Amino acid sequence: MPLTTAYLALGSNVGERLEQMRAALRMLDAASDVSVLRASSVYQNRAIGMGDAEPFLNAVIQVSTSRSAEDLLDLCLLVENQLGRVRTGGWAPRTIDVDVLIYGEAKIENERLQLPHPRAAERDFVLKPLVDIDPDLLIEGQTVRELLDELPLVELGLYDGDLLKL
Repeated sequence: MPLTTAYLALGSNVGERLEQMRAALRMLDAASDVSVLRASSVYQNRAIGMGDAEPFLNAVIQVSTSRSAEDLLDLCLLVENQLGRVRTGGWAPRTIDVDVLIYGEAKIENERLQLPHPRAAERDFVLKPLVDIDPDLLIEGQTVRELLDELPLVELGLYDGDLLKL
């Protein structure tokens, strides 16, 4: 299968947040058919819809993979499971969250996967890290920089400039 460039969002707001994100990155990169190409800075932001939960750390990574989009999703879910993610069915604090945002030019909509991610264009904690990696990346016909500029004032704080530091 040919290589596809994909973008994955990493987030954590429980426990050793930065270390869990780095562990997820290492696990993804260790898969024989996934290579991490680039990583954004790590940003801290509010936990949306979770009351007074701890703030999230968020980042985006660019990967190259020969996996299908669905197989990449399966790997993300496996990484979450191995790092102690417990799914409650709603928005809740989490040790790690790994979402497939974009998979090449794919447009997919089924029960398991929607690509591009349906809310990526509305989320500053996704767009700002994407701008770090590829400001001209297109989502819904606009660059991620344009989409970020259209959002209300971004409340993200830089947390760590080097997710790849292992």
